[in-house]
Amino acid sequence: MDGIDDFLEYYRPKLLNYLDGIAPNSPEELGPLEFVEQVLDEWSRFSAGRTLGVPCSSERTFWFALYQLEELVENPIQVGLDPYESIVMHNLAQVRELLRGLRELPVGFHATRPGEDLDAL
Repeated sequence: MDGIDDFLEYYRPKLLNYLDGIAPNSPEELGPLEFVEQVLDEWSRFSAGRTLGVPCSSERTFWFALYQLEELVENPIQVGLDPYESIVMHNLAQVRELLRGLRELPVGFHATRPGEDLDAL
């Protein structure tokens, strides 16, 4: 699939580590927000000038999980969870297992790949 599977397979285990709450092993490793930014930057370089087909269901799961991680780390939890944070945490718990099993998102969940043409959906 034009290297998309390789890209996702490279970043999926790292994303799962962040979703599993596994801290970086050393100070040189990226924090969660820096990791999200790295994936998005690498995707931008990877996809530049390519014609990409429609994302498969497991790719959408990857992007959903990445965006949810970004949402969570951009808005850190204060004292107690507000209702939105509870929803994000619940979604992440559910999607983490889907991502681990390379499965599709459930009905009601959706994610687009960065730069995806929304008119083509």
